[in-house]
Amino acid sequence: MTTPTYKADSYANAITGLAGAKDKSSYGFFQERESLDAETLSGLYEQDAIAARVVDRVVDDATREGFFLTGEDEAVDFASVQSELEDLDALNAVADAWRWSRLYGGALLIMVVNDGGSMETKLNLNKANRLSSLQVIESQFVTPAGFNPGLGARAFRRPEWYEIAGFSVGAQDKKPKRVHRSRVIRFDGVRVAPNRMIEKNGWGPSVLDRIYTQLDQLGQVMGYCRSVMHDISIQVYKLNGLREQLCGSDQAQSEIRAVMETLRMSVDNLHVLALDTEDEFVEVNRSVSGLKELVDKFVDALVRATPYTRGVLLGESPGGLNANGESETRTYLDWAASQQKLQLTPVLNELLTVLFAVRKNRGEPVPDEWTINFHPLYMPTAQESADTYLKRAQANQILALNDVISPDEWREGLISEGLITPGESPPDVGTLEEEEEEEEETMEETPPNPTEGEDPPPPEDTDEDEDGAAE
Repeated sequence: MTTPTYKADSYANAITGLAGAKDKSSYGFFQERESLDAETLSGLYEQDAIAARVVDRVVDDATREGFFLTGEDEAVDFASVQSELEDLDALNAVADAWRWSRLYGGALLIMVVNDGGSMETKLNLNKANRLSSLQVIESQFVTPAGFNPGLGARAFRRPEWYEIAGFSVGAQDKKPKRVHRSRVIRFDGVRVAPNRMIEKNGWGPSVLDRIYTQLDQLGQVMGYCRSVMHDISIQVYKLNGLREQLCGSDQAQSEIRAVMETLRMSVDNLHVLALDTEDEFVEVNRSVSGLKELVDKFVDALVRATPYTRGVLLGESPGGLNANGESETRTYLDWAASQQKLQLTPVLNELLTVLFAVRKNRGEPVPDEWTINFHPLYMPTAQESADTYLKRAQANQILALNDVISPDEWREGLISEGLITPGESPPDVGTLEEEEEEEEETMEETPPNPTEGEDPPPPEDTDEDEDGAAE
């Protein structure tokens, strides 16, 4: 059996003490701090604009354009389904649940379904006849209970029930209400390991917990900068015999303090300064060079701690030649679109599953499959739209000529991508290149105007008067 040996895997220097016992940096370590409580998080959200933007921005952008449903079953009226979701204010309820989960670490979207059972029993979709409302509860009012210990179960180490704190007023019942997990949709602000979630009362941390150190540091730096600006100018009075008076009697010290106070008030209030011929007044300005660069370092640290770009988080325009921030905006919106699929699509699918079960129990047709399509977050320019339309039309033209797709499939693809409206039709197959060639031939056959760009010739002289010309 070999004896285990210790091997260092970092750089060290025995002469300078690098990575040795006397190296100060070797004693540094990460120290976990307490998570922010709900009251502190509420204060940050309500009074700190950057903290509120970190919480709200992706939620607002991901939900602002909405979505639409598509499916192959023509018997299903998807427009009426979306109308029913709008009556429930579903998208705003989902947005609020997502928003408060980011702020407080978690939230519940409670589906109030009439199925003949109580809220603490499992939802019976076969008896559901109405989805009455959607209610959002923040995590500080919810206590997960009954974690499932069954290995292999779908809800392994997940709570079976949620106890909702009572909101009654006065002498009414304030006992917690238990709700089964099948009747809620859970939102987590920051996903953590299940064991950490159980340790933290069933919920994860807020997104502000991850950036609070950088946010606090930036706030302190800005406070120090404000103090520097208050003292940026210092008034210096050179008074003859000042040292002797300060070292003299109490009366002498009192007199010199009165003189200095009178001089200060004279400058501040009257903007007039009267001095003895032997005295002198000098105003010294403190240098603030390098202050902006120092503040920018803390701003950059805050931006790096968030998933946003600097322009999106702070509303700044990028500097540099030909810099308009378009690439930063596109990068951020691509990330926001990915959050639609990760956060919104599963939630909307779960809502639609309940809603279609209700419609099925009412005897209405429901689809076996459906697709949730989000409207694009980025609106291209007219030139970009034209280029996209042309390239896609040329590609579809090749596919249609080879009988790969039909005109109807072509039209559906253009509609789903927002390139044409449902009433439009795609261009006829084989006409795009012919139209371009005809335009080029027309331009080549048109003779140039020899007099184009020249002054018109002067009128010819005539001896006939107006009467003669009339005849």
